[in-house]
Amino acid sequence: MFPPEWFAAGVVTPASAADFARYAAAAPAVPERAWRWAAARDWAEERGRLSAAECRALFALGAADPDSNLGTALMCVAVYQPYCPPDLRAAAAAHDRAVVRRAANVMAPHPSTRQ
Repeated sequence: MFPPEWFAAGVVTPASAADFARYAAAAPAVPERAWRWAAARDWAEERGRLSAAECRALFALGAADPDSNLGTALMCVAVYQPYCPPDLRAAAAAHDRAVVRRAANVMAPHPSTRQ
């Protein structure tokens, strides 16, 4: 259910992957992407605010995900983080996915708040 990159990024562990496999087995009508989304959401919520490295990892997972809807959601979660690195936010602002661009622009500092 989870690609090796998700384990490498720390988004899932063998234990959490086993939990989500049990949830999926109990609800076969729920698509696999829903469980990946739940795992990513749980991981992000457990951390409170993602570090710059975690933002980069989540954005990369989203960009590589074969499900473009899930991937876009993952990238947006990374961009919405307060510690999202400026260069990652700039890359998101130029991304080919309109929703990712919009998320980056929403999070751009307002000109009146720049110092």
